[in-house]
Amino acid sequence: MSTLVIGGDRIETIRRELGEFGLQDIEHWNGRKPADSRKSIPERIKLVVMVTDQLSHSLLYNATISSTRMGLPIIYTRRAAHELRSKLAELYSKNLPKPALMQISSGWSLPLNASLMSY
Repeated sequence: MSTLVIGGDRIETIRRELGEFGLQDIEHWNGRKPADSRKSIPERIKLVVMVTDQLSHSLLYNATISSTRMGLPIIYTRRAAHELRSKLAELYSKNLPKPALMQISSGWSLPLNASLMSY
């Protein structure tokens, strides 16, 4: 499953956590350029992760509106890996075996928990 990470300069730990859940196709917008807030989210993206402690308000607002209109699940997290891990575990069932996660990453859909979409 394609994932868009918005915010943060160095996201190696975030990439590692996403990889643990079978999410390997990761696109990153660091949000440092003013034009980043006007970018449109690609159609292939299925999950949006926003690193809120390193994100401008305009980019947060625009990306949230775009993601919501596209019907994409959004995870709001700080740069802490343990916080992202717990939110991913809520999003995807903890009891889901690794092969099933790999199938999800190749395009299959899974019912998502809407409670994570609150900010």
